Amino acid sequence: MSEGRTPSPNFDESRYERPNKNWLCGHACDGCPCRIGPSPSGECRATTECKPQLVTAPGETKGTWKCTRPKDWGGTCPDGPLPDGTCCKAVTKCRPVRSLRARRGLITRAFVIVCVALLLIGLGGTLRESFINPAPLSPAHSGPEFARLAAKHANISVSDAGQGCVACHPGINGNFTALASEATGVARNGLAASRFITPHPKDFSRMDASCVTCHSGHTFHQASVAKDMSCSVCHLEHKGPGTLAAVSAQNCVTCHGDADQMRLASEKAATLSTAMLSKTIAPGLITPAVSRPAAGFTQLIQGFATNHPEFQVVREKNADRNTLKFNHALHLTGSAIPTLGGKSLECASCHQPDASGAFMQRVSFEKNCRSCHSLSIDETTPGLELPHGNPDFARAFLRSLPTQYADHAKRRLGMTGQRDIEAFVKARITGLRERTLSGENLERAVFFADGAKGEATIIAGREGLARARFAGCAYCHEVTPQGNATPLVTTPQAPDRWMPHASFNHAKHTTMACVDCHTSATSSQLTADVIMPTQQSCVACHSPKGGAGDSCMTCHNYHNTAPAGLTAALRTAILQ
Repeated sequence: MSEGRTPSPNFDESRYERPNKNWLCGHACDGCPCRIGPSPSGECRATTECKPQLVTAPGETKGTWKCTRPKDWGGTCPDGPLPDGTCCKAVTKCRPVRSLRARRGLITRAFVIVCVALLLIGLGGTLRESFINPAPLSPAHSGPEFARLAAKHANISVSDAGQGCVACHPGINGNFTALASEATGVARNGLAASRFITPHPKDFSRMDASCVTCHSGHTFHQASVAKDMSCSVCHLEHKGPGTLAAVSAQNCVTCHGDADQMRLASEKAATLSTAMLSKTIAPGLITPAVSRPAAGFTQLIQGFATNHPEFQVVREKNADRNTLKFNHALHLTGSAIPTLGGKSLECASCHQPDASGAFMQRVSFEKNCRSCHSLSIDETTPGLELPHGNPDFARAFLRSLPTQYADHAKRRLGMTGQRDIEAFVKARITGLRERTLSGENLERAVFFADGAKGEATIIAGREGLARARFAGCAYCHEVTPQGNATPLVTTPQAPDRWMPHASFNHAKHTTMACVDCHTSATSSQLTADVIMPTQQSCVACHSPKGGAGDSCMTCHNYHNTAPAGLTAALRTAILQ
C-alpha cells in the first residue's frame, strides 16, 4: 500500500485472503468462507458465526451477552446468544482446500524429486551411457572397434569402455561422485552467459585433447589463423547413425567473412616464416610455383558465387613452365594429325583418369605419344627405334648402330646366316651415311633437329621420304649442348595439381565435355598456356542458381598437415 493511503473504513482485515496462505476455507467456492479460515496445517477452525460479548451496564454485576455477528454476515441474529454466552449459530465445519500457491509448490517439489530419482537411477546404473547419450553416434565413433580404441587410450578394460564414450568424455569413466564433480566444474566454468554470446571460437580444449589422440594429423589450419576453432564447433556428433554431420559453410564464413579475424590473421602471418605458411603437398606430386599473396589468403568471402576471388593461377596469369613443346590446337584440330583407332584425337586420347577417377594420370611418351611419334632411326628399317627417356642410352645406341642393326636382323627379321646379317648391316649403314654424311651429323640431328632446321624427316603422319619418322629430340624437348659430353635433355614436368589449395574430382564431372571447362584447349598453341577453368565458369553450376553444391567444403579442406620439423613449443605457440 502506498504511503499516505489508508484502507476503506469497511475493510475487514480478518476476511482478506492473502496469497501466501497455503489453505483456503472449503466454503469459499460457495461464496461464504468463514471469517477465521483454516489453520496453517490445514484444519478447519470454524465454530460459531460470532463470539458473543458480555456487556455490563453501570451498576450491574451480572451483565448481558450480546451478538457480535457483522452486518455482511446478516447482522445481529434475532435469537441472540445462549444463556451461557455461546453463539446460537453454529458453523458447519468444512474441508479446507490447498491454495494455488500450495498446489504449485507441491507440483514443483514432486517434479524435482522425480527428476533427481531418474538422474540417480540413470547415472548410477548400468544403463548410464545410453541414458546420457542424446542421439546415436556416427559409425566412425561407435561399434566394438572404436570401444577397443577407447579402452586403449583410456588405459581401461574394454568392458569398462562401454560404448566408447570414454574416448571423448573421459570424465564419465568414474563413479557417480566423480561424475557429479565433473558436472559441477562445468557449471562453474562453462555455463557463464558470456561464453555463449561471444563469437567463435569457443574453448573446448578438453574435448579437443581427446580428438587429437586419434586424429593427430588434423590439428592445423593455416598457421596464421588468428585462433584455431574447436573440433566440436564444426564436426557435430550425436546427430544419428549416419555419416558425421557435414561441416556447414557458415562455420567457414564465421572467420573468412569477418574483417577483424582476417586482419588478425594477416598480422600474425607477418611474424611467421614462409615455411610455416607453405601448403603441405603429398610426396611425389608436381605443383606449380605459385606465390603466396602478400596478405595471405585473407580476402573476405561470404560465398563462392558471391565474392570468392578469381582462382590465383588464372588471376595472376601464371605460365606453365613445363619445357615440353606441345601444341594443343594442332593435336585437337590439325588436319595433318593421324587418327587413333580410326578416331580423331580428343582430350581423352591422352588424358586418362587415375584409379580413383578424381585426377588424371600423367601423360607419358610410351603410353600416349609413341603410337604416333615413332622414334624409328631409319625409315628403311621399321622397328629399329631410338630408346627414349635417357640421353646417355640414346647416344650409346647411335654409337653402336652396326650392333643394333645386327640385333634387329636376328630378332625382328629372323636372319640366322652371318653373311646375310653382315650384308644387311652394311646396306643399312651405307644408306644412312648417304643421307647423313657422317655419324657426327646423325648424332647432332637426332639431338638438336627441331623440325624447322636439320635434315628432312617424317613427323607423325606427314608423308615423304626422309631419314627418320621424327625430327629430333629438340622437336619436343629442351636440349642443351655440353661440349663433348652427352647433350642435356631437360626432363618435362607437367604439374599434377594446378590448384593445390583446392580439391577436385573429375569423376563427378563426367557428364560434361572437357572443353566445357577447359575452353581454350582447342586454340592453345603454346605449352605456357594454362588451360584452366575460371571461377565464373564454375559458378555457372556451383551456385544456388546452378544447383550444384557450393559449400566451402566442396573444394577446400580445413585441415593442413603440420610443417615438418615443427617443435612442440612452436606448435603450441601457433595454436594459442
